[in-house]
Amino acid sequence: MASDRDDDALTWGGESDDPSYLDGAGSTAPADVAESEPSAPASATASALLVAYGIFGGVYLLYLIGWVISVQRDTFTASGLFFEIMYQLGEFLAIVSPAIWFGLVLLLTRGGRPALRVAWLVAGIVLLAPWPFILGSVS
Repeated sequence: MASDRDDDALTWGGESDDPSYLDGAGSTAPADVAESEPSAPASATASALLVAYGIFGGVYLLYLIGWVISVQRDTFTASGLFFEIMYQLGEFLAIVSPAIWFGLVLLLTRGGRPALRVAWLVAGIVLLAPWPFILGSVS
């Protein structure tokens, strides 16, 4: 009777009735575990691209600020209401174009090659430069 009490201390109540309980030897062969850590070169490339995207984002933000300053310094007035509205629309589009370009490049090339994304970002830097601010001559 004492041996029954000792056995009770080593088991949980109803453990043997549970169908999910398996009493047997475990697997002796080591499981093939896929390497979960990414390789170092791929990680370094991804980090470099992330830094490059941050630099591009900073340049586009500076372009946006440059366009805001250029528009504020501009003293041009159009002759008619329609032309004034269209001119102000053009100024607004010039201000927001760097942010729109950056967002659309990241959105439309998200599944593509990183080199293509960087090429489009460089093209945007060339095309969207605030030339009135850079040259310092706003009439």
